[in-house]
Amino acid sequence: MVDKKFYALVELPYAYNALEPFISEAQLRLHHDKHHAAYVNGANAILERLDKARQAGTDVDMKATVKELSFQAGGHILHHLFWQNLAPAAKAVKEPGGALAEALRMSSDLSSASRRSSLRWQPAQKVRAGRRSPGVA
Repeated sequence: MVDKKFYALVELPYAYNALEPFISEAQLRLHHDKHHAAYVNGANAILERLDKARQAGTDVDMKATVKELSFQAGGHILHHLFWQNLAPAAKAVKEPGGALAEALRMSSDLSSASRRSSLRWQPAQKVRAGRRSPGVA
């Protein structure tokens, strides 16, 4: 498995300075080139370690290895999704559309209905040893 990589750090779909002034070029380089790359390198190192153990016929603590691989690969996948959901201001959509817009509208409608409801939340009274706590009306 020498030099074989299962995960790769892909190029960003925009320039490093494209998200300024919201995210500086330096922040974006650090986050992508160092932080995200660490997840990619970590996942590849685990897979290489597994391959070497398989070739040598040695045992591996699979529970710990799978947990570690889940963390590293998950970090990579989540960062990949994160980069795809950012866009330079000039290309950004002002309002969401499709299923996201519908879900936001429904959430807003439910929130408004909840505020108008005649049912009101009543705080629980503090109880200590079967009695009301001092200072609680």
